[in-house]
Amino acid sequence: MPLGIDFTQILLHMFNVVLLFAGLYIIIYAPVKKIMQEREDHYKEIDEAAKQKLSEAEQKNVEYEEKLKNVDAEISQQKKKASMDIAAMRTDAEAEAKAAANKIIEDAKKDAENQRQAIVESAKKDITEMVEEATRKVVLAGSTSEAYDMFLDNAERSES
Repeated sequence: MPLGIDFTQILLHMFNVVLLFAGLYIIIYAPVKKIMQEREDHYKEIDEAAKQKLSEAEQKNVEYEEKLKNVDAEISQQKKKASMDIAAMRTDAEAEAKAAANKIIEDAKKDAENQRQAIVESAKKDITEMVEEATRKVVLAGSTSEAYDMFLDNAERSES
């Protein structure tokens, strides 16, 4: 062989290298590639689940913000309703108070009128008694001038 090259040796070395690569491919590369693919699929599933949960969370966040806007509107409506109810209750209470005051005034007027009538009746009774007494004294005394003087004296005493 020229230059000391043995082609059978080269072919055997090439065969050994091919055999070594084939063995390494079967023993190491294929299982490692399979494990790497499984790991990649697992992380893709985790990533997809996280994206899905993130989109659900964003959707819920939007729903909650809408609910919060609705709650603010509802609160303002309830405040308006409560203020209207309070105003109605206030007017009702004022009307009831006015009615009660009017009733008290009417009762006081009736009582005052009854007292006035009682005083007038009492005065009439006193005057009648005085006239009777004066008449009795006139009849008993027999003298008109003395009776007249007694009447005047009694009238002065009753005035003071």
